Amino acid sequence: MKRQLHLLACLLAAGLSTPAQAFDLIDAWRAAHNYDTGIASSRSDLTAGQEKQVQGRAGLLPQVGVTGNYSHSNPIAPKGTQGNGNDARVGYESNSYGVNLSQPLFDVSRYTGYKKGKIASELAQTQYDIAEQQLIIDVAKAYFDVLLAQDTLSATRASKKAYKSQLEQAKTAFDVGTATITDTYEAQAGYDGAVANEIIAESTLELANNNLTRLTGLPAQAIQPITSKLALEKPNPESLDGWIALALGNSLEIKAQQQALAVAEQDLTEKRGAHLPTVNLTAGYQESRSTLPAVQGNLGATRGSSIGVSVSLPLFAGGGINSQVSEAAARLDSARDKLESTRRKVREDVRRAYLGVTNGAAYVRAQEQLLVSAKSKLESTRMGKEVGIRTNIDLLKAEQDYTDTVKSLADARYRYLNARLTLAQSIGSLDDKVLASVNTSIRH
Repeated sequence: MKRQLHLLACLLAAGLSTPAQAFDLIDAWRAAHNYDTGIASSRSDLTAGQEKQVQGRAGLLPQVGVTGNYSHSNPIAPKGTQGNGNDARVGYESNSYGVNLSQPLFDVSRYTGYKKGKIASELAQTQYDIAEQQLIIDVAKAYFDVLLAQDTLSATRASKKAYKSQLEQAKTAFDVGTATITDTYEAQAGYDGAVANEIIAESTLELANNNLTRLTGLPAQAIQPITSKLALEKPNPESLDGWIALALGNSLEIKAQQQALAVAEQDLTEKRGAHLPTVNLTAGYQESRSTLPAVQGNLGATRGSSIGVSVSLPLFAGGGINSQVSEAAARLDSARDKLESTRRKVREDVRRAYLGVTNGAAYVRAQEQLLVSAKSKLESTRMGKEVGIRTNIDLLKAEQDYTDTVKSLADARYRYLNARLTLAQSIGSLDDKVLASVNTSIRH
């Protein structure tokens, strides 16, 4: 028994110590699609919104209903007649049922209700598409934030290690009398700054890890980094005007506002239609039975059917209809203004994302070249300090410049990749294929 328990404990320990499976950007997005509560809520909203079309169509179809009742009556005989058996009142039963049908022939509110239901269903689909694209953006940003935090922490720790080595050298040089105490103080200041930066970098990484796990449910420690050599692609089409034209025609944000405007137009039509008559075709069949003696001569039953047209025309509603028309007109103006505001916002979003791709690619190349120069400067400064032509301050500054360049390059690369996704989102074309193209930059 003890051996079995020991074996079980070993197996559990081995399972717990198994490293988490590495994942890339596509894996993170797929996990978020099944894990994130925000996209799950959007799916439920889509299901609910699609019912609006069914509800609107129902208003144009015939409405059929069945009615029925049953009653048992016990009339009370007048005073003075209770002893007379011929005049005594006796109880009786009655029942009836009927089938009624109503078909709208002319009803503006029902027709606009159908149109609004159809548009509302389309709007629900558009809003879900927006939520799906935003999920890709959120997951990618969280993914690259983790990588940036890892790179920053790695660079900070490397800088801390270099400062520590310089501090030890400065102390040794001071002890043997080949350097002043100033060199020690300067090295100590650089080392203390690196320690403080390391604490900040660790906190930033922890927050980034938690954010990615919140979206995907995956352990951020298993994230895959990007390749050392990033492929910098040009946007297609290459002109900014071409992207703006695509966005104005395909942006999901603009599409959603256009659909909201269409709903507002139908709402105004509905309110104005309240001044018009409503015409309905009605038909029905009724049958009633009763055991009341006065009815027995008529065989105790009546049957009948009917068909006709009913017309209703409002004459005065206390000013309520006019008020509703004014309200709907104001909401329509608001929807037009929101649509124009969205168009302007989309133009700016496209311009920002386009520059993020074009200038971002150029900035990545510049930072890559700057990193080569910073590394060469650091190495030459170290050699210069050894031969006495460079000071400890020069070396500390070279170390700091190199560390800052490493961080700037990492930040530039992740900003460029995010800009590619954002540019595709601005024209409504962000999907798994675009994400897969960015995912090729991930090391597998």
